[in-house]
Amino acid sequence: MSTAAGPSKKPSSLNPVNIHTKGYAWKKTMLIFNPQSGQGLFPPFFQQILGVKKRLSAIKYSPMAELDYIEAELAKYNIRPRSVISSSPEEATALARKCAKQKYTLVIAVGGDGTINAVVNGLAGSKTVLAVIPTGTINIFGLQMNIPTNIKAACTLLRNGRIITMDLGKVNQRYFVCMAGIGFDAFVIKATDRNLKKIFGVIALAFTALVGFFVYPFRSLRVKIDHSKKIHKGYFMIVGNMKYYGGDLVLLPHAKINDGYLDVCLFKKRGFFNFIGYLWGLRRGKLEKYLDVEYLQCKQLEVDNQSQYVHLDGEYLGRQKLHIQVVPSALRILVK
Repeated sequence: MSTAAGPSKKPSSLNPVNIHTKGYAWKKTMLIFNPQSGQGLFPPFFQQILGVKKRLSAIKYSPMAELDYIEAELAKYNIRPRSVISSSPEEATALARKCAKQKYTLVIAVGGDGTINAVVNGLAGSKTVLAVIPTGTINIFGLQMNIPTNIKAACTLLRNGRIITMDLGKVNQRYFVCMAGIGFDAFVIKATDRNLKKIFGVIALAFTALVGFFVYPFRSLRVKIDHSKKIHKGYFMIVGNMKYYGGDLVLLPHAKINDGYLDVCLFKKRGFFNFIGYLWGLRRGKLEKYLDVEYLQCKQLEVDNQSQYVHLDGEYLGRQKLHIQVVPSALRILVK
């Protein structure tokens, strides 16, 4: 089996920290704002199924009013960041990378998991701290880190939170914070029309998934874990650094952000009815007990199959051979 190309240089790691922010002086700060985040429709039915927390705010926002409100809340703590509206993930990554090179103390990402992913890919390995104000539809990162969906409460973490270090996952040359999906869910993300997703949100994804069951080929995955010669086989895989999937559904119950390992859930059967069974098991919190689901922990893995679709934190990556690894203590973040 040919080996997927790994990173061209050794990933950077940071010394672990645990710093309370009370009285902490944020010197150079930037706020990266995604005005499109959380704008799609998300009916209560899907919120209940996925366990998505409803965003709580004092007023109803337009995107620019939301930015003004955030800046006003931060000013109460004498934090006046340079605010930039990001037009694309690539721009958000470039802005964050520039902040890291210019030794900014703090970058505030305002958006969903895709925005966070883009910013993290610019900050990884630097001493610049990431703070998140979650305004996406699902916000897995915020859920895992117990970051409030209420904007005012999220802003208070800059004065009452903690700075810690966390691991990141890395697929070839790109980092992920929450998860990498290999197979069907990445296909759904790729196949969903972007304009429809902006308008209809999760409804567009759900419709694409339903249709996709009848056209997706569910090709076999061949996976090698760490330095073992054993080949693990399945049809769909999630590699994660956090336990949640979709909303508050616990897919990887043993995942921790700073244990030096990635957690892997490999689905070994294919087809519509098997998938419905997996969803039912996930909703009941008993998926790990299924005999046709393999749960693994590792530091690195290789997937020797160029036909599979791949996403990182909900952002489509492409179809390629994969070298996936954990990068311990790669990011400094602000948490509750």
